[in-house]
Amino acid sequence: MDRSKYEKIFVQESERYLNELDDLLLRVEKNPKNRELWGEIHGKIHSIKGMARALSLGKITTLSHLMEEWCKLFQQGATTSTPSAIQAIFDGASLLGHLVARKGEIESFENQKWYSTLIARFEKRPETAVQEDDLKKPPAKAIRAEVRSISEVRVRYSLIEELLGLAQEIQLLGKTLPPIPQEQLTAGLKNWLDHYTSLMKVLHFRLAHLRLMPVGDFADLFTKTIRNLAREYGKKVRLEVKGGEIQADITLLERLREPLVHLFRNCIAHGIESPDERKKVGKDAEGRILIEASRKKESLFVKISDDGRGIDRASIVRYLRDKRSMTDEDIENMPEKELLGTILSPDYSSISKATDLAGRGIGMSVVAQAIEYLGGSMNITTTPSKGTEFFIRLPLSLSIVYAITFKLGRYTLSVPTSQVESIDRVANLSAEEYSQVYPLKHVMGVGEDQKIFFNVIKLKPTEDHKNGIPKEGLVGLAVDGILGNRPLMVLPVGELLAKAGLYSGVGIMENGDMSMLLDIEKLPGLSNRHGFG
Repeated sequence: MDRSKYEKIFVQESERYLNELDDLLLRVEKNPKNRELWGEIHGKIHSIKGMARALSLGKITTLSHLMEEWCKLFQQGATTSTPSAIQAIFDGASLLGHLVARKGEIESFENQKWYSTLIARFEKRPETAVQEDDLKKPPAKAIRAEVRSISEVRVRYSLIEELLGLAQEIQLLGKTLPPIPQEQLTAGLKNWLDHYTSLMKVLHFRLAHLRLMPVGDFADLFTKTIRNLAREYGKKVRLEVKGGEIQADITLLERLREPLVHLFRNCIAHGIESPDERKKVGKDAEGRILIEASRKKESLFVKISDDGRGIDRASIVRYLRDKRSMTDEDIENMPEKELLGTILSPDYSSISKATDLAGRGIGMSVVAQAIEYLGGSMNITTTPSKGTEFFIRLPLSLSIVYAITFKLGRYTLSVPTSQVESIDRVANLSAEEYSQVYPLKHVMGVGEDQKIFFNVIKLKPTEDHKNGIPKEGLVGLAVDGILGNRPLMVLPVGELLAKAGLYSGVGIMENGDMSMLLDIEKLPGLSNRHGFG
């Protein structure tokens, strides 16, 4: 294991949790009896403890665990937090920050004394621990009154998209530089052009990295939603995250947001029991939903699990009998994967009364369709009284390209901007001009109409063009209307569309509409396979 890599991730993630912890402590200081705030504080400290334990950082693990126990008591209302106790948590958070920055090492006698003093206090219950005046403050050298350095800033997603578009336009502008005769291309000018091209590629690559978002930050978006859903359903639920450092494209995560809301609703409505039910079967009154992310090759794996009652198999059996007219023998012989997949049916519902949370027979179907739409898949496993797990696989190879998007009859199509030479608006294409464009309308089955004007997209020569296929001269597409230069999230084409030999991907626009991305390299062959309609 490359320990340095994981230590770097640990420091970054822990500093983020500590910054959030400071804000939460300032809020709970004004409202010490707020159990929900103590629950959030508990969660931040627990996350730091989990990462420290994985790296065998004993001092951080021990301190975090003891602080966590105090927070749990305040969260459960087992004891009342006092100003002295809150200050102790503040001091503990400061010491955690000191230890995290040094990866668990204590470098001086003063700081060791500070650590020992806090450990001794946290080992006692809050109400029996020594009072604030008896707690020796850390020496001046141990902790300074300082403002956190600026390590990150918030940037609007739309601004990142705008910068990416500008970078690409600058790259395209560089390609319009008139050809320079070899005898005039000095070594200095050639080096300058090569350096310019290299810098633009690096700039575009770095800007593209701004699109990446840690799964942990993405999961934080659901904390309040899960809390509100749990309250409405009379349950207590906390959200935990593993693999939060895994990064994925913001566009992919945004498309996953609504499906996950449906999934969380399902977990809360059907899976996690009420506090009283959980206590009767020996469970903690507070249920848990876990988001666990991992990456393997070109796939992002997201596991959503709960520790509830599991899927109600009896309701699945009733559905199969009543809705699909299946016999008990047929149901018994169904593979486990197929049986559990029944809950993804559009008309399946395990409860008779519809609520705002569940029972409308669409929730899980929406999840399955959305994940399939993203080119992914989902499997389900469940254990009675233990919980349910939803395994989601998504392609990480989703790419974002800028493309000229246009209308051709009732179809919305696109070609990569980088492969477009120019766009012209011309009146009444002549027979000669028509011979210089691809017969795309004929291929797509779009009837000709009496248009006064046409938009002609002139394409840059491909390798086939250079070899004389099909004809020399202006080669392009005559289209009905130009929608604009749009960023598209490109998904792989399915098996059926791949057989058409025309598309390189399925593009999803910002508004969710789809546009098929044409494979420019395969267009020359159309002139040989099709005539003009």
